[in-house]
Amino acid sequence: MKTTKKVLLLITLISFCACKKDSKEEKSNYTTVKNSVAVSECLAPDNWFKTVNNTRQTPPPNEGPTSVFADNATVTNCDFHQWSWQKFLWLTNEVNGMPFFMTNLIQVNSSGQRLDPGNGIVLTDTAQASSASDILKTPNYPSGVPRSATVYYSIFMDNLLYTTMLKYGPIAKNDPLKVKDITFPVGSLELKTSWIDASVLKNPSSYFITQGVINGVKTRVALLGMHVVGVVENHPEFVWATFEHENLAPAYDWSKATPTTDAPVTSTVDYPFFNKNSTATVKNITSGNGLYTDVFSLYKYGVPVEKAMKGSFNVQLFMKTSQNGSENLNNIRTLNQSVKSQLKGIWNNYFYNGSIWINTAGYNTPQQQAALLNSLSYNLSNSEPGKLTRGSIAAYNITMETYVQAGFGKPSSIHANTVDNLVNCFSCHNTYYDSNKSSPLYFSHVFTGYVQNLQGLNRQQIKQEHVKEIVREFNLRLKLK
Repeated sequence: MKTTKKVLLLITLISFCACKKDSKEEKSNYTTVKNSVAVSECLAPDNWFKTVNNTRQTPPPNEGPTSVFADNATVTNCDFHQWSWQKFLWLTNEVNGMPFFMTNLIQVNSSGQRLDPGNGIVLTDTAQASSASDILKTPNYPSGVPRSATVYYSIFMDNLLYTTMLKYGPIAKNDPLKVKDITFPVGSLELKTSWIDASVLKNPSSYFITQGVINGVKTRVALLGMHVVGVVENHPEFVWATFEHENLAPAYDWSKATPTTDAPVTSTVDYPFFNKNSTATVKNITSGNGLYTDVFSLYKYGVPVEKAMKGSFNVQLFMKTSQNGSENLNNIRTLNQSVKSQLKGIWNNYFYNGSIWINTAGYNTPQQQAALLNSLSYNLSNSEPGKLTRGSIAAYNITMETYVQAGFGKPSSIHANTVDNLVNCFSCHNTYYDSNKSSPLYFSHVFTGYVQNLQGLNRQQIKQEHVKEIVREFNLRLKLK
């Protein structure tokens, strides 16, 4: 008993020290955030990092009826973040010299067609979900070295999600009402990954690099980021987690902003997506403003903050939302530190930037949960206080949601951003298809694209329909205000 107490005390002290150290390292961003150094015990268990023959073998997380997710009364914020990290580690277990997700998942395109990665990961898609013109590129350096290059995207899914798509896609095409209560089964998994030609990186040694095929040309490509999207018990909306390389772009300096002014973004060093000779503003991370190569990260771990005046002091606070920002940020920060202290190899250069899910307490069956999600429809992403979004309610990946970090539309500033304009995964991924069609199956844009392909649309038309859908949903949300 005494030994157990000593271990628990040691873990708590390590957690507290990790938070204090992290806070010091990020002083420019988070020292004025209320309760930002609260102690968190959201840690990574050592069995995630066990090795056999010098190869890490992270076990898959428990997701079903015997998991922590089976009881909505006791499941915690930390449980979802731990699932996210464990799932990523499991997906990157080495299998015959390659990560598990490349050897055991199915690569598909945006219309659900299976791809053959025999010569490497197939890469043709460049546009982000927010707009066909939202394309991320590395900067044009004055010397021309390295050259500017475009980010490409690929999609993977497990066999469970793939076969469910094949089963219900034709039904959704012919009789949409028959799938309104259908959900993807527990264990369904989808990944979206971002890649770039490895030769344009100044320091490629810290990236996972593999063989890719960019528009038919064999190219060594580096992994930039990954969305890990999976169904766990009681959560047919999926848990939406995101990971990215730790050194892609600078962070917005909230300490230099005020309640009425933004802080211009500069850097003393070059990043893959920021030239140190540049200055960036909100326009650089706004959809539809053209190709901006100098981008930056706005909300750390997808936790929205704001500046305010408290008496005569200019302070930084967590934005009032449906999720306790202090709890969420500290759980992610402590878990990231715990993983980094134990993880070895190339994957230690990637970090977890948060995840989002829905509070389904009180909805105990898949049918009840489907009805809830359908009723929320395009308003599912609403993160105002009292709503159901949980976790990183401004979740994003710097390489995939680059241009909607400050919200939809044309935000004129960062300091004026409010909770009702926040963007997260559910802003685009929800049950809404049109006024007569809804289903939890539409959370997957690949499923939607597959149905549209069955209806005769080509991939370009499917992309256009996705963008139109996002704009339509944004306009519908504006009408609710």
